[in-house]
Amino acid sequence: MRAVEAQYEGGMLKLMKPLALRPGERVGLIVVRIPDARRWDPDRLAKVGLGDEDAALANAGMSEWANDLDDEDKR
Repeated sequence: MRAVEAQYEGGMLKLMKPLALRPGERVGLIVVRIPDARRWDPDRLAKVGLGDEDAALANAGMSEWANDLDDEDKR
């Protein structure tokens, strides 16, 4: 069992790195979305009608969160 990354394109999951599997081998999957900091752009969120409290939460820690994700990608 191991975690792998894939990108969804054209209705299919495309692995970021090859796996050591035999042709035709079946596997089980659990799909977890990787957070995308671009989806949590505070300016964009403010335009869709967030209240002051929600906007403050959206702004809190977003750059740190995005940096942590970037650091994980570099590992």
